[in-house]
Amino acid sequence: MRFTYRWGQRPLEGYTIKRGLGQGGFGEVYFAVSDGGKEAALKLLLRGRTDTELRGISNCLNFKHPSLVHLYDLQTDERGDHWLVMEYVHGEPLSAVLNRNPKGLPAEQARDWFLQVARAVAYLHDHAVIHRDIKPGNVFVEHGELKLGDYGLSKTVSSTSLAQSANVGTVYYMAPEVGRGSCTKQVDIYACGVMFYEMLTGEVPFRGDSWAEIALRHQTDKPELSRVPPEFLAIIDKALNKKPENRYADMGEMIEAIERVSRVAEKAQPEEPILIVAENKTEKKAPATPPPLPKRLPPVIPKNGSGSLAAVPTFRERLGELATSVATAPLAAVAVVAAWTLFQAIFRDRVDWFGLMPLYALTVLMSWAVLVPSKLRERKRPLLGTWSMMIIGAAVGLSAFWLEGWALPTIVPDGSVAPAPNESYLAGTVRSTSGTMEALIGYTVFFALALGMMSWTDHTKRRRKDRFSLGPIFATAFCAFLLWVGWNIFIHSYDPPGYMFVALAGTAGVVQMVSPWTPPPPPQPRRRRLEYA
Repeated sequence: MRFTYRWGQRPLEGYTIKRGLGQGGFGEVYFAVSDGGKEAALKLLLRGRTDTELRGISNCLNFKHPSLVHLYDLQTDERGDHWLVMEYVHGEPLSAVLNRNPKGLPAEQARDWFLQVARAVAYLHDHAVIHRDIKPGNVFVEHGELKLGDYGLSKTVSSTSLAQSANVGTVYYMAPEVGRGSCTKQVDIYACGVMFYEMLTGEVPFRGDSWAEIALRHQTDKPELSRVPPEFLAIIDKALNKKPENRYADMGEMIEAIERVSRVAEKAQPEEPILIVAENKTEKKAPATPPPLPKRLPPVIPKNGSGSLAAVPTFRERLGELATSVATAPLAAVAVVAAWTLFQAIFRDRVDWFGLMPLYALTVLMSWAVLVPSKLRERKRPLLGTWSMMIIGAAVGLSAFWLEGWALPTIVPDGSVAPAPNESYLAGTVRSTSGTMEALIGYTVFFALALGMMSWTDHTKRRRKDRFSLGPIFATAFCAFLLWVGWNIFIHSYDPPGYMFVALAGTAGVVQMVSPWTPPPPPQPRRRRLEYA
């Protein structure tokens, strides 16, 4: 990262820059030394700060609490830039400690450390300040003591506009009501519950592939509490309640609940996890393998243009969508027939009118065969595997065989007249007209491979890149051509009708047109938060 100022420069009167510490949503932070030898952290605020925000910083300058990073002064340099002079913490962020302890901290250690942070948050609330970005990256460990930082630009309780600050928190610790524009002290209580959960287990309660999925899980999913020590289950469950009114009334009430919890009983946790501190001296036995984390839900993205999150559809909702898709597939198949008719009229100077009805019926049948299995289990793996889809494809091949006017072979009864050699199969036990068996094998194998070996579910995914794309159609047409080559290599007595390939390619377009689609989420904004060295 490139900082505005380098070692030895004095942008602020009385302080000499030594090195850059970090860059975040509010500006840059430097380690500096005053002319008198006092070490300090200087935060260069981004230009455009409003008077309301600067007054909020000034209100925090006289805060005094042992678990808060002290703010010394707010000054303006010759260029008109604002600088926040803060205490320089000799330590590391709590997030670094948790990264070295992926199974969580010992329960008693987590309890003692969390209480220090909780008392600092309660102090801020008592002075009408909401932090809004409580997370391990903003908590610093110095000689076993914890200090909460990055509160100088926090939101005051009396403020009502979320636009007053660029800091909107971190999605892993963001309360559900933040997405609805609510900002009360309950936001900090929820974030504290998430951080306490992470200190105890080593994991945040909700993860996902995008910020939208994580935010939605905060709104809808219940946290997995099986790894939380039983003494703290009720506390975590209440702090992470979806409804703000059902959480603790204030931080003081949450602190009292935690202080009533005695040391974790040995029968509940006979072995404590390893706590790896910076000096790497403390070593204890690791616990047994914890239960697996809950499975991830598929990513969910915002509705197009609405700004709200699109909920993961329930089974009943998906069943309704499937019924709609199945009902509209015949209408979409008309476009395939019309396009093939136009192609024949332009490039072949004649239209095979008798082949249009089999083309239409086969396209509809193929579309249904793809839609039903892929949509019933949209949130999990496909309902049917490759071999099952090949069986469905073979059934479609039999339908195509019948649509083309072929009659199925018949079994010769005992005592009947033996069929002619060109109509006899399987030692005279099966009778069929010449070429029937070859065509039957060709149709079943052709559609079994077409349905079983191609990735049809990619065309029906809710989160596919585009609502409709020509790429899958061309890819399916190419695969159909390869199957046609194989047909001609192994079956010489009968050439497949051309509408079979049109039906396959058309199915790739129909299933896209009738399948529900939500646009991909916007790229997650890059946000770098300050972490002291």
